[in-house]
Amino acid sequence: MIAALLFGLLHAILALPLLHVSPAVTSATAYFATTMLLTPLVTLLGARRPGIAAWHWFVVLPMVIILQWPAISQLLGSHGRAPIELNAPAIMGVLVVLVMSVGSCVGTGSAAVALCYLSAILLLLASATGHKLAQFPVTACAPILLLTAMWIARKNLEGHFTRLRTATTASQRTQAIGEMFSSLYGFSWTRRVQDRINQFAPRERWSVRLTATGFKRLDGATPTPDELQQPLHAFLWVLTRFADEKWLQHVLSAENSNAPSHPAVPPVG
Repeated sequence: MIAALLFGLLHAILALPLLHVSPAVTSATAYFATTMLLTPLVTLLGARRPGIAAWHWFVVLPMVIILQWPAISQLLGSHGRAPIELNAPAIMGVLVVLVMSVGSCVGTGSAAVALCYLSAILLLLASATGHKLAQFPVTACAPILLLTAMWIARKNLEGHFTRLRTATTASQRTQAIGEMFSSLYGFSWTRRVQDRINQFAPRERWSVRLTATGFKRLDGATPTPDELQQPLHAFLWVLTRFADEKWLQHVLSAENSNAPSHPAVPPVG
């Protein structure tokens, strides 16, 4: 992500007409920023621990190499004199990865973040292909969109911490954690976590099920603390694959009705 932001800013600077930078350089920086912006999104798809390190080496890194190879081969073939010209398969590869990763944020609290992030990637991709609509000053909008996405993400996270801090019951705390998890990891992981936890319900004879709005009784009513005692153990056990166990125990404990607004270990895989 840091490399993507740096190269996105570098591209916006190099694209200034006053600098007269070679189109090969500007197109290369735009495409490299595009590729690197995909890595945080793809990383989230394999964020469960343990295994995230293997995901980096066997999924994320090969993706970067495969997507970058057409641009590298063209630059080497022209000795850096001609801008890259991405063919249809290369562009489709970027778009497929983009749709698969950003699509997981649809319907969550990060939808606005995903929209700004998606717009920045598409703008940089258009700049890399030499599209006439993606010229200065339009190219300068990509870093602005990325900064906007990060600002919205920060405001969303602060809102989740506020709801968690003001929650007074176990049901409210569970709902706040669930909403935070959905915002951070997207719809796909949220649904998988729900299905995993609900697998215990028939065997353990729970009277509740985990939904998008927290644990609910089968009749839709809010469960009592006694009804949540066993489900919360399963909830904690599953989420420790994504977040720090001590932090989860702290914010979900009955004695802690006011969770800290900025915990020491924020849950990011």
